[in-house]
Amino acid sequence: MSDLISSPFGEFLGIQVLSAADGESVCQIDLKPHHLNNGGRVHGGVLTSLADTAAGLAVRTVRPDGSQTATTDLSIAFIRPPAGESLQAQARVIHAGSRLFRTEIAVYSADKLVAKTSATFMLIN
Repeated sequence: MSDLISSPFGEFLGIQVLSAADGESVCQIDLKPHHLNNGGRVHGGVLTSLADTAAGLAVRTVRPDGSQTATTDLSIAFIRPPAGESLQAQARVIHAGSRLFRTEIAVYSADKLVAKTSATFMLIN
């Protein structure tokens, strides 16, 4: 899995890759004070970045060797505020086409669903 490391931005946020294979991935982030907004809750951008990273990794496991992809759209529904000390995103590719890859991502905290996401990626080379 050494070639499936997170992006520099993902590493900056503290995203850890737990698994990535066969169109699926699991990523986690241990929450720190800098992940919170002024209200003391996890910033929505942190959840969104975690979901996007997990989805991108899932796509990387099924896209053609040597190719690159970019996110073309991402939709997120926040279900409840995270209550745990970490977030875990579980992503899976639900469609792998010749140019587009569609994904679904669920983000959990303390074993409760906190966000549901869908994202599309496009081959860029």
